[in-house]
Amino acid sequence: MEPEIFFNVREPLISGVVTAAVMSETRRPGLWQDMLSALDRGAQSTSEGTASAFLFQAMVDRLLAEFHAKDRQNC
Repeated sequence: MEPEIFFNVREPLISGVVTAAVMSETRRPGLWQDMLSALDRGAQSTSEGTASAFLFQAMVDRLLAEFHAKDRQNC
């Protein structure tokens, strides 16, 4: 049984991220649904329970990683 998806893929950020992620993978049947399921699992792991919160946290984590990488380069 397919999981129920709780976000709107018409939101530009969400659709752009999902599309870019799918295009980064080897094409196969069911890839879109699997990617949406992964996004749904990530959304459920946030306190807000939303895809937007999940993607926001991912962006914050990536920004902090880049910020700290610069610190390591200057050592």
